[in-house]
Amino acid sequence: MGADASGSGGRKGASPAKSSEGRTSSLLAGLPSRGNFTESDIASSMGGLKVYICLHDTTPPEGQVVKTDTNNILIRALQLNKHKSEAKDVSCKTPGESSRGKRNLDGKNPSKRPNIGSSAGSSAHEESSSGFSELTLQSFTVEKLRSLLKERGLSPKGKKDELIARLREASG
Repeated sequence: MGADASGSGGRKGASPAKSSEGRTSSLLAGLPSRGNFTESDIASSMGGLKVYICLHDTTPPEGQVVKTDTNNILIRALQLNKHKSEAKDVSCKTPGESSRGKRNLDGKNPSKRPNIGSSAGSSAHEESSSGFSELTLQSFTVEKLRSLLKERGLSPKGKKDELIARLREASG
């Protein structure tokens, strides 16, 4: 049924093995080498790519030592990135530098403040009846401030600064 006498199965043109052989030899045509290469007949009988065998000695020159890393390239790349980031972290931090970061040069206070809680040294900021310092109130989330305002029967609406001011007025 539609099979032609040549037995090519209806395909026209060169077979894939023949075209790949032509491509391979054209790719290897102008490459420099230290010796002659010969083609073995093993690959051509199996239908794969041609195998070339070098006829000269391929050992490195005296004094040259060839070392290969046995680690996987992905693992090696991850390890190098880890070492680079660790070295970067160490070089950025000097012994006298604090972990809080650098101060703003424009003199403005940062929008986020550290949660230091109430300490004995911050008694100047203590509110009399609430027990929360100004820094502690600033460290609270808006939800926490709203819950404190609801407990005292005050309006929980507004921005964070307004909520803090309302809590200070109620306690003072």
